[in-house]
Amino acid sequence: MELDDLKIYLRVDSNEEDTLIASLQEGAESYLINAGIAKNYADGLYTLAIRLLVNNWYQNRETFINLKTTKADYSLQRIIFSLQSNQAEVVI
Repeated sequence: MELDDLKIYLRVDSNEEDTLIASLQEGAESYLINAGIAKNYADGLYTLAIRLLVNNWYQNRETFINLKTTKADYSLQRIIFSLQSNQAEVVI
């Protein structure tokens, strides 16, 4: 996924936070790999999961842990579960 695609999704017009957004994308990719999901930008759900993770981390840069679960968190969990299920089917 190109940085400009993420910036459009985040509604960021300037270049001031390019490094931050790129590092959040790397973190999101690692997060999904650690969840057992191979990097696959051809899969729309994978791309959506990256966007949701990056957006969540970009919008919530507090130094405390927010224990409140949002609809976005639930949606992301369902997407990750779906991606994991799809990968398990491919491996079998």
